[in-house]
Amino acid sequence: MIQLLLIRDSIKKVLQKYNMAIIPVLRFITAFLTFLLINGQLGYNEKFTSVSMLVLLSAASAFLPMGVTVFFAGALMILHIYSASMFLSLIFIVIIAILYFMLMRLAPGYSLLIIAIPVLSFFHLEALVPLALGLIGTPIAIFAMIPGIIVSILFGVIKEAIKMSAGSVQIEDNLQTYIFVIKSLIENRLMMLMIVAAVVIFFATYISRKLAVSHSYILGIISGMIANLIVMIVGGLLFDVKTDILWVLLGTILSGILSFVVQFFNYILDYSSIEHLQFDDDDYFYYVTAVPKLSVTTPDVNILKINGNEEAGKE
Repeated sequence: MIQLLLIRDSIKKVLQKYNMAIIPVLRFITAFLTFLLINGQLGYNEKFTSVSMLVLLSAASAFLPMGVTVFFAGALMILHIYSASMFLSLIFIVIIAILYFMLMRLAPGYSLLIIAIPVLSFFHLEALVPLALGLIGTPIAIFAMIPGIIVSILFGVIKEAIKMSAGSVQIEDNLQTYIFVIKSLIENRLMMLMIVAAVVIFFATYISRKLAVSHSYILGIISGMIANLIVMIVGGLLFDVKTDILWVLLGTILSGILSFVVQFFNYILDYSSIEHLQFDDDDYFYYVTAVPKLSVTTPDVNILKINGNEEAGKE
């Protein structure tokens, strides 16, 4: 454990020292993966699927706030959908606007989730977001998770709608497409199941890690993982939602492991050094349990070089 803590502290020091260089690189990678996923799902405009365009957008996102990356991602989706169907692009804009003003405005600090969840869902790691937020976030994050889940489902709905409306210019057909999109979202059982799973995972993790017990964060992660398996597998069977049980299991396990990494870099408590304090005032008697955060100090090593030849010559 000591070696792991030393490695953690070394990584933190490197991040702090070279923050101006590392943060843009991380933003570039995040943006590139996001734009690559969008092009893979909605690559209807060849002008925006080229590697040079991806690199250009990612490079711009690297030196701008994350809100700009979210804007670029939304604009890229709209342009791809517009290339396939102007009417569908208008529907998409309306849906995104509704999600933003009804939900994202309530959780402005979590705007990155609207692109993080679709990207993680592509790798079957959608459980990572509520697990991590349950450890280090607040309940307000729920209002940012829901739009992210809806957007991840919206990819498939839009693709189906584009197939339906291919070559159609009739108003009646466009209205049918509009009805199909709205109905597909409202009646999408998988989306509802994912939203319920995310909320249950978050509160299972959040409540467990708030308990006054030893290693509560471990209890929180395990509780969240179990909650995800129960909701996705049992809920999928009860409500006839098609889910790949193997990927749900593997994704949950990997999300749990990554959540431990998130908690490890956040803080680890030293339960071997618990202190119990008691004091009182005029109205109350207080019992306080203090658990220190586990940390280590990197030893300073001074190397003294002795030249044997010089010492011998002096003698």
